[in-house]
Amino acid sequence: MDLNLATVSALVRLSLSRPREAAARIVALNVPDDARWLGFVIVVVLSVLVGQVSVLLMGDDGFQGGMLFMAMFQTMLLLGMVVAVQGVGRALGGRGSFPDTLLLVAWLQFVMLVFQLLQIVSLLLVPPLFGMITIISLVFFMFMLTNFIMALHGFASPVKVFVGIIFSFFAIALVLAILLGIMGIGPGGL
Repeated sequence: MDLNLATVSALVRLSLSRPREAAARIVALNVPDDARWLGFVIVVVLSVLVGQVSVLLMGDDGFQGGMLFMAMFQTMLLLGMVVAVQGVGRALGGRGSFPDTLLLVAWLQFVMLVFQLLQIVSLLLVPPLFGMITIISLVFFMFMLTNFIMALHGFASPVKVFVGIIFSFFAIALVLAILLGIMGIGPGGL
């Protein structure tokens, strides 16, 4: 596959319109494992940089804790997503592999960068559109994630996958809240 602007933009459009097909096409590329990890790292760096620009445009001083903290946070968040999509999917009878999950989560985050860039443009040109773009990006994120998981694991029901995502999100959030509470980190803690 030739990674030029036309190819990448066509794959982004396909991911937004027919994400299951896009996911299958991305997995079929048989990208080497090193390139998958490199893509993951690049997406983390781009996410942190674009996020920093967004925060600065909103009049904040930048990320609390600095960009290194945000890079570590973004890495842990995305790796957690990879592990959750892989683990929960396999536990429910899915057949996706960890390298394919890593590739699809990195690609999903790359596509979400397009929405972040749209948000930056809206902040500069038409600030009231920022909230609407945020909602639209969340809808597309859930739509793409559901379909990517279906393609990855071979699941047939988008409703079951979507409900699984929601339940997994709340279960993970509950476990994290308990762990943070045990460590004394929380509202008013530390």
